[in-house]
Amino acid sequence: MAVRIESYIDDLFNYLDIYKNRQSEFKTEAFLQTYNGVSAVFNTLRQQRDEAVQIDLYFLDKIKATPLADSDLREITIQVLITYFESEADTDGQSNKAFSYCRGLRTVKQDVPYFENYLMPLLLKERSLKDNFKLNLFFLDEIARYINKFGRPFNPHLTPEEFAAKNSPLKLLELARRRQQLGKDLILDRNSLEFDLKRLGVFNKVSEKNKLIAQYLDEWKYLEKSDFLSKLKNWLSEFGGKIGGAFTSFKYFSLVITQRKAAYLFYSLIIILFLLLAVYIPSKWRENSQTKFEQLQKRASEIPSGSGR
Repeated sequence: MAVRIESYIDDLFNYLDIYKNRQSEFKTEAFLQTYNGVSAVFNTLRQQRDEAVQIDLYFLDKIKATPLADSDLREITIQVLITYFESEADTDGQSNKAFSYCRGLRTVKQDVPYFENYLMPLLLKERSLKDNFKLNLFFLDEIARYINKFGRPFNPHLTPEEFAAKNSPLKLLELARRRQQLGKDLILDRNSLEFDLKRLGVFNKVSEKNKLIAQYLDEWKYLEKSDFLSKLKNWLSEFGGKIGGAFTSFKYFSLVITQRKAAYLFYSLIIILFLLLAVYIPSKWRENSQTKFEQLQKRASEIPSGSGR
């Protein structure tokens, strides 16, 4: 078995080299099959400790041969794969040398915080994995699966407010975890968090901040698509609600105008209002004066005819 696993490992690292140096020759599907072929034997190695130690040392030699950060795919692949290896295959602490080496290179040592705070932002960087969405989706699922299996307990009752408090990478990770735990049709369940978030327009707002997240949400059918007029109507309605709400309470109004964007908007509206009044009032005054002058002329012309009767 060991020879076969080593062959898969050789192929995997060969694909990592191809990705870095000969991108046009990189085959995504073949890479993923090789990755899955390597990880499929990890549980078996729990009972085959001598082979597990041998594979661990083989991993270590292959990892040390090239800097881990040589490419984003190399770093993500090795850190995720070797963490699974340590969690699934190492039962006695004798086959964790490759993992210990990789963990020593991390800025965050614990697995879950490292995945959440380093690998997830790396996945969502612009041009991440050379815009290979299939690779990106695969590793998002791998990270979500690891945290669901070995990380903190999953919270199926997350509220929209709790979801909103997370940063963009963690929002995406949370959605991926939920899809794995609760199913992929949550958007159709009127009692689900996903249904509420779509109804409230949260997904559309989140998608505006990151193109890759937008691609995920579109892939999962989480985005509310509408035409330009509908979007304009919704924006005006939301804007009107905010303006109306600001004037319902002096304290709230005071708070609103201390915010930079709101203050700019408020003072801009005030300036525009005064400019309009500066044009409208003189115009109306002239119009009113002209009307009164014409009425006075008319009365003056009627006086002689009235006195001659």
